[in-house]
Amino acid sequence: MTTQSTARDNAGIVEVEGTRLRYRIEGHGPPCLVVGSSVCYPRVFSQGLREHLRLVFADLRHFVEPRHFVSADPSFRPEQISAEIYADDVERVRQALGLGDVVVIGHSIHAVVALEYARRYPAHVRGVVAVGGDPPGDPAEIGRLWEADASQERKEILARQLAELTPEVRARLSPADIAVREYVAIGPMKWHDPAYNCSWLWDEVVPDMPVLERLGELLMPYDLAQGPAEITVPVLIAHGRYDYGSPYTLWEEHRHKLPRHTYVLFGRSGHFPQFEEPARFDQTLLAWMGGLEGPGG
Repeated sequence: MTTQSTARDNAGIVEVEGTRLRYRIEGHGPPCLVVGSSVCYPRVFSQGLREHLRLVFADLRHFVEPRHFVSADPSFRPEQISAEIYADDVERVRQALGLGDVVVIGHSIHAVVALEYARRYPAHVRGVVAVGGDPPGDPAEIGRLWEADASQERKEILARQLAELTPEVRARLSPADIAVREYVAIGPMKWHDPAYNCSWLWDEVVPDMPVLERLGELLMPYDLAQGPAEITVPVLIAHGRYDYGSPYTLWEEHRHKLPRHTYVLFGRSGHFPQFEEPARFDQTLLAWMGGLEGPGG
């Protein structure tokens, strides 16, 4: 494992088996390792938070730029990736950057990665922040909550935006571009403002679809009570009331499986409460961190 860095902008690369994970460090204070994308996630956390925390944004394998994929084994396939490999990658980033004891922040499916990392490597984890995390439970609940709760305006915007992704449009796009366009199109299921256009978040972010699909196979749905060990570190669950893609109702059914959790529902947010309600999110996060003691809480 090697690390390449640029002192000027506190950014660089951590080499792990088969790939290179970019990172970017912003802010001052206790270290928080934000796993997922070093390009997208700096855009959704407030500048004010950087006055209190040292935010370390690190790529995971499914958001690695193609030029950084350096597998020495030409026979390597996405199906060889395991949940253990993802957890190992996070630990290698923590070690390579000398972060010591950290709070690990994950958003969406990356919240699940953060939880799995804490399950396997609790010794240096002060706590996990699961923001808009994909909760465990019956995926059919997504459709039930949407049908029962979403406004007619939301449903009409969703139908219109999905209809614009015609077969002719899709034929001109790569699989990664299709995934991004679909994500933007389902904005009414992701944002408090059903008309919000989040395409800017994806600028220069290229998902590796086979690897991302493999991650979904491994960790979706996620069993909070699965082996190899219980998740014993403190967990802050920060979820949006209008996140129809990851219904808050599922957290309410399953969060009791985390013995040391704090649950906060953001009433004017969808999938990105850290962006849609930044002042309340920052206050919630900093207050929660102020109550932590050390590794494992």
